[in-house]
Amino acid sequence: RDPDALVKDVLMIFDGMSESQLRRPLKVTFDGEEGAGPGVTKEFFQVVLRSFLDAEGTFQLFRFNEHQRTYWFNESASNPSAFRACGILLGQAVLNNVLVPNIFPRVLYKRLLQDLDSPCAAPLGLEDVASVSRETAQSLQRILEYASDDIAAVFGDVSWGMAGGLSEGVSLTPENKEELVQSYISWYFNERIAGQLAPLSEGFRAILGCSALLQTMVDAVQLEKIVCGGTEPIDVAAIRRGATHEGWTEDEEQEYLETFWHVVESFTEQEKVQFVMFVTASDRVPLRGWQDLQLIVQKNGIGNERLPTAHTCFCQLLLPRYSSS
Repeated sequence: RDPDALVKDVLMIFDGMSESQLRRPLKVTFDGEEGAGPGVTKEFFQVVLRSFLDAEGTFQLFRFNEHQRTYWFNESASNPSAFRACGILLGQAVLNNVLVPNIFPRVLYKRLLQDLDSPCAAPLGLEDVASVSRETAQSLQRILEYASDDIAAVFGDVSWGMAGGLSEGVSLTPENKEELVQSYISWYFNERIAGQLAPLSEGFRAILGCSALLQTMVDAVQLEKIVCGGTEPIDVAAIRRGATHEGWTEDEEQEYLETFWHVVESFTEQEKVQFVMFVTASDRVPLRGWQDLQLIVQKNGIGNERLPTAHTCFCQLLLPRYSSS
């Protein structure tokens, strides 16, 4: 699980696979460990994505925005193989039914759909710039709101000639400000990050590019939900319907676990979020709804001095039997 070694292993394995091989769901084992299956696969995605996100030096692919708590491309990064591997991992996460943390702004999914030539790909706007850099979006908004003829003098040389392929020497005027701002937005999400986005998008298309659903029927909001899950309120009754109980007697299921679920149902919304975070390390709803969380509630001894614990990669709650609710 060494991050540097894991990143290098993933790059080597992906580079040696054909697209048909890449499109098969991954089967994961860690060196020196016998475990395999959905839990290990989920843990692999958690570890490897974190390794790519936290990497430094040559492998620092993304920068973290502390205010918006999202990651965006490191424009100075020049590592096409690593970006392609990230795109492959995003696609493979969908194939393996593993939800990725909601760490990228939605505009990434808009751009992936644009590269798929999807008719559902929405045009890019200031709100997309704001999701990456509020400061840049605010500067562009001030330009749009400025109505005086001295607009070029006020906002200075903003290098419009570099943005969107406009002719050199074009001056900012009240008449062309909307066109220039839109050209800047296009440049901001295309030429500016082409060296990073293009290989990531290529890797994503290698896995899911043949999906007619993605190509024709899914918009950016839906694609984000497919990759990350949704943000619907937590439905305890649905979680219970999809849950399994292990190690409990029939009487305990009818009495003790009935009380347990009643207590969870009585939680405030924030406490429900904390409960789901405790057992899964994520507060995102699975794509098919909360019933698909597949929570395992396993008996873990008897005694009021014991604390509940969880194996998040297996969505497993280890619950002691207490003397009261």
